[in-house]
Amino acid sequence: VYKDMFLTITNKLMDYSDFPSEGKARYVPREEYVEYLEKYADYFNLRDGLHFNTEVTGAQLKANGKWEVETTDMKGKKMVMMADKLIIATGSNHTPKCAPTPGYTGDFVHSSDWRSAKQVEGKRVMVIGNGESAADIAADSGDLAESVVLWARRPIPMAPRFTNVNSRDELAAMKAGTRGADYKVWEFLEISTTTPISQLMSPKAYNAKRLYLFKKLIEGKTYDAPHLLGVICTNAMENTPGGLERSDQIFAVPKSARMLSAAAAGKIDLVIAKQAKFEGTKVTFSQFSQKGFQYPMAPTHEETYDIDMIIHCTGFKNDFSWLKGAKFEWNPRTWFKNSIVPGYEDKLAFLGWTRPHQGGIPACSEMLSRYLAMIWTGEKKLPTDWVQQAKEEGQTLNEYYAEAGGFPTVVDYPSFMTAMSELIGCQPRRPSIFNVKRLVQYYTFPMWPAWYRTRGPAARPEIIYKELERHGMLDGIGPKEHTGLYGAVVVRDALYQAFIGNPLFYMFSFFGNFGKNLGGGWYWAKSKRYAGEHGVNMKLKNVLFP
Repeated sequence: VYKDMFLTITNKLMDYSDFPSEGKARYVPREEYVEYLEKYADYFNLRDGLHFNTEVTGAQLKANGKWEVETTDMKGKKMVMMADKLIIATGSNHTPKCAPTPGYTGDFVHSSDWRSAKQVEGKRVMVIGNGESAADIAADSGDLAESVVLWARRPIPMAPRFTNVNSRDELAAMKAGTRGADYKVWEFLEISTTTPISQLMSPKAYNAKRLYLFKKLIEGKTYDAPHLLGVICTNAMENTPGGLERSDQIFAVPKSARMLSAAAAGKIDLVIAKQAKFEGTKVTFSQFSQKGFQYPMAPTHEETYDIDMIIHCTGFKNDFSWLKGAKFEWNPRTWFKNSIVPGYEDKLAFLGWTRPHQGGIPACSEMLSRYLAMIWTGEKKLPTDWVQQAKEEGQTLNEYYAEAGGFPTVVDYPSFMTAMSELIGCQPRRPSIFNVKRLVQYYTFPMWPAWYRTRGPAARPEIIYKELERHGMLDGIGPKEHTGLYGAVVVRDALYQAFIGNPLFYMFSFFGNFGKNLGGGWYWAKSKRYAGEHGVNMKLKNVLFP
């Protein structure tokens, strides 16, 4: 972890459902989130079962049906434990992975070893990657390095943390939040991606509004972060098959717009080119797609940079060499809900292999944990066709996130949480129409994890209700200038889809194949939440009670 690391989603979307963080929604720094996790461990008396600074060196399923797990701590002390079940909750990021740079003779570092910009003070830096760590590190490096160039092979859209003027300098706005700045819910990105009302729109309407917004940002005459966001997102969509119809929904979009403030200030150069040739401490880019932030994209000639340091923000690779004898497909989209492995359903599960396109990994992992506990204690049973369901859902995700082939862990947060809540029996309770404030908040606020404690096993509805009391009825609805993604326009489109589009689709699909996916029908004819992701298809109750 590095200095000035902030969550890419608000604390309320990152919270566990039964342990709310203090105060109102905001982006918190890593230190504060670590403190939250420590409080969580203390509140639920978890520390006695935790073994820190300990490596799992081997795990094998023995003939007696139990797991033999071998560990070694930092002092070399070895331990062997026997377990009935094994949950691997390490996520999919294990061993640092670096891009090949043959011919390069300068210094380099992987993002996992990055701590602060002092590591590159006075140096000519090249950052490889286009994800969140690449954006943060490039932005930080721009303050002290002599020069910074960020290189990616292809254009992909970026997402801002804020939806208003705060996106001009995200870091300053996030730091202001730690000092008590009072932000409205509508100012956060999650208001346009995880609210029930946004999910009621059809994918076509949802994506058309996003593309419209990005093009409007380009029209802005100020060379600032929002303008650059419009440029890079529109360029990515116009130069990717299906991008104009489906906007950023086909990508694994990083919340990386923070770097755009540094780029607008002239601290970062952006190069999108397929080829980079290294010779000593020189790099020559060719087969350009884009240099800087031109719109439309303007391929350019070869260009050479002098560099002293390469920072590899190129992700990680998996290493399960310690898991001995287990034979299954290492693809989470072949596992039930990216967790339960065919052939090992009563012995093995994975957590952390659900990376929401919007939302937090902890919330998804918590829902899976609740379900696993019910399955393994006999309170619930897996669906009889769960293996086939896993295959079908995996195929749907592969098609939906067509440009995110390297990220099989990507899931759709609203659909995933809906699917898991139906399995667990903890679907959020829709407030009474006579409680207008709560009903409006239900549809226009993000689906924070606490919503999934309003009923069902271990329900604690007071958590979300206390949270909502901190906010006004209309805090989830942006002002007039934001109606492209929030407010009256979204309400209009959602109402049309709920009361005209969805009933018509259901009627026709019922006679076809009983409400399931109908080829391209998921795109234009029904609400985004029923696009078939994670097995969530429209049912009669969804038509009658949207």
